[in-house]
Amino acid sequence: MSKRLKSILQVAFSLALGFFLIWFFIKDLSAEDKQNIAESFANANYFWVAIAIAIAILSHVFRAYRWRYTLEPLGIKIDFANRFAAVMIGYLANLAFPRLGEVSRCAILARYKKQPFEKLFGTVVAERLVDVLILLFVICLTLILQLEILGGFIMSWLEPKLDDWQSKAILGGVGLLGLSAAYIGWRFLQLSNHKMALFVRDKVMGLVEGIKSLQKMERKFEFYLHTALIWLSYITMHWIAFLAFPETSEVPFGGILASFTMGGLTIVAVQGGLGAYPLGVMSVLLLYGIDRDLGYAFGWISWVAQTVMILVVGFISVLIMPLINAKPEEDAS
Repeated sequence: MSKRLKSILQVAFSLALGFFLIWFFIKDLSAEDKQNIAESFANANYFWVAIAIAIAILSHVFRAYRWRYTLEPLGIKIDFANRFAAVMIGYLANLAFPRLGEVSRCAILARYKKQPFEKLFGTVVAERLVDVLILLFVICLTLILQLEILGGFIMSWLEPKLDDWQSKAILGGVGLLGLSAAYIGWRFLQLSNHKMALFVRDKVMGLVEGIKSLQKMERKFEFYLHTALIWLSYITMHWIAFLAFPETSEVPFGGILASFTMGGLTIVAVQGGLGAYPLGVMSVLLLYGIDRDLGYAFGWISWVAQTVMILVVGFISVLIMPLINAKPEEDAS
């Protein structure tokens, strides 16, 4: 199977899953349920949704600024306009193909700025490693703050799976085989003089050099400050959206964090979170006494607002990229 066909099938499956989740939820809704959801859309205070969108854009501004600090140790200077446009094009690409954003973000700058793709991609991987650690911290903080509510829910879901010894054995066997294959492949790349091994080794070294930019950064404080601003913006925009309804505005901060993390996980699991994001957010809000129909409507409003913002700003970025690179390059800022 070709790589292109595999990617197309992957996207098609993810989109099909999203549409299935939408159908699966609405198929059993009564006329009253549908009316309640429609009324929730009509009664939402979209002023707060607009504020949330503005904060979302600000988070991407912080991300574009942060990228500068991992590029500098590699001697790569790219102006802010190009960095921001590349970041938004990356988010736009993620809506079309899973995990293509990081690649697109680097590929477009490699094309316009004539910089090594591997080094650019390495800096993005380094950023993502930091972001993953922050996400894990947010998840742990959420569990600590809401242990009484979330703990029982998680254990009720895990216990049947933990009791199944066959599932444990299969999972352990797959993990062992995966580790063995990874070790054999790594040793082959280290020792072989085959043309393909040399090519991959060269690309890996460029990637590693990009990741090491975290160690070489002179302005570590600025990097981690912008990291904090990015994640504070993420959480703040999600919290602000809760003000769109009187009922959701009463959800405690721990519940906001819980729905934030659940929403993020659904975006990873299903293409752009289509169909899954509203269900994920609704499932968390149910634990906090929010009506199912209202929770579902809120999830859709939040998802549509984020998606439309990425589509609009992303397509604008695609259009302006050739324009901002038609003039002589300015100093990075």
